[in-house]
Amino acid sequence: MRDNLITTSGLLKQKIFAVVLYGLLQVTTIGLASADVIWLSDTAPPKRTATTVPAQTEDAENEHHHDMAQMKNVPTQSTVAPAQSGIASAVKHDHAGGTEVDVNGDVVENSYGGNKRIWLRYGNDPVNSAYGGTGRDSETLTLFSQTGPMQDAVMKNENGLLSAKYEFPEYGFYNAYLTQSMAHGDMLHVQIAKAELLHGTCCAKGIDYEALAKPIINNKVPLELMREHYPDEGLFTRIVSGDKLSFIALSYGKPVAGATVSMTTQDGWSNSKVSNAEGRVSFTLIRDYFPAWLEFKKYHKQNYLMVADLDVRGKIVSDGAEYNSAHYTSSLPGNYYPSPNDYRSWAWGLGLSLFVIVFGGLSIYLYRRRRLKPFKEERVDDKA
Repeated sequence: MRDNLITTSGLLKQKIFAVVLYGLLQVTTIGLASADVIWLSDTAPPKRTATTVPAQTEDAENEHHHDMAQMKNVPTQSTVAPAQSGIASAVKHDHAGGTEVDVNGDVVENSYGGNKRIWLRYGNDPVNSAYGGTGRDSETLTLFSQTGPMQDAVMKNENGLLSAKYEFPEYGFYNAYLTQSMAHGDMLHVQIAKAELLHGTCCAKGIDYEALAKPIINNKVPLELMREHYPDEGLFTRIVSGDKLSFIALSYGKPVAGATVSMTTQDGWSNSKVSNAEGRVSFTLIRDYFPAWLEFKKYHKQNYLMVADLDVRGKIVSDGAEYNSAHYTSSLPGNYYPSPNDYRSWAWGLGLSLFVIVFGGLSIYLYRRRRLKPFKEERVDDKA
């Protein structure tokens, strides 16, 4: 009887150990899947930002396509100088692509022009995420337009930083994708960094602005976030604080439910929601720009970063390899500006203050004028 109890106790301990070990492996897997979110940024890094990327090993070269095994060696915030928040010059439209801003916040190139440049960054902080590379000399940037796939762009490694330049000849929106894959045992982790780029105009004739402003749907991507454009958006719509933004989580071009979508603004506000049956989530951009009264800038550009995560169970086949599950992470940056009501309130406040000062001064002046008694000579007749 005692031997049976000992055996049962031993089996119980083994089961408990197995459960704990499985839980630790799950936590480790989730940590690996959620660490180092990659995204594409149109904000230029500080000139001093440079790093040494480890050389590509032979084993890594034979890994699954665009293996991210080297990503643990990608420079972190401690080795790469953080980007500074920028204040863009007056622009009427910007959807996370096109405006190149330097470390001082000065616009380097027009947000409406066809020449674009974007950099690869790591992290979920829209301002302080590190710039870096993948350990390779170059990466392929997939481009899509309203009419479908375009010629790929090449992200080149310059001083440890990956960036790409591309010229879009036609007006309209374009999507850029950088895909990275990494295997964790029988689980595949895929990261998709997406950027929405714009070549816009306000004065050209014979252009169907409504057609050009429609979001692009890519049925080749396992997970992406698509911002729903406003009905009257056209090519020039500024997103401002207080606006409600709606996003649709898509998997191979179709809405997907159950994706965890998070928004993080450049001042640290963050919120997460789960996509509904239509794949939709909505966020309201809170006002988080509170400068001193005399330092208020109505064209102050603020950034946000969207990240979607989706777990898929079942047989997954990728490049001839089979997996029992997959974890997809997709990023989409964007930017917004202070609400017009903010700086209009400043103008109204200033106007009201001036009115009170002028009206008060005029009232005091008139009151004092009325109190003055003009000199009047009176003669007194003593004989009367």
